[in-house]
Amino acid sequence: MNKIKEDVFYDEETYSKGLNREDTLEYQNRIIANFYSRGLWDEFEYSLKALLPLLPQGIRIQFESLQHDTSIDGIERHYQMFYDIQDKMESDTNMIWKKKFIKTFQ
Repeated sequence: MNKIKEDVFYDEETYSKGLNREDTLEYQNRIIANFYSRGLWDEFEYSLKALLPLLPQGIRIQFESLQHDTSIDGIERHYQMFYDIQDKMESDTNMIWKKKFIKTFQ
């Protein structure tokens, strides 16, 4: 049920306001991380492939889509690629990533 609500909210936000590239990438990264953390390896790898065309060209050309492989080695290669993409996006782009601060009580 929550999945349906999230998708409806996402679609509503997308079509009513439009998403900037950073929002689109953040949403896709959350999808990829969710599939990885739940052990849904096929979905993880397909979602990672879907991320590649969304990347800025300067980063996109540095990565080639990996062959679908849900063996332990294949999953590790996909995870390393995901990690490397995140590292490149944070260090090599001027994208504005939303920073959220949490107030802590002393």
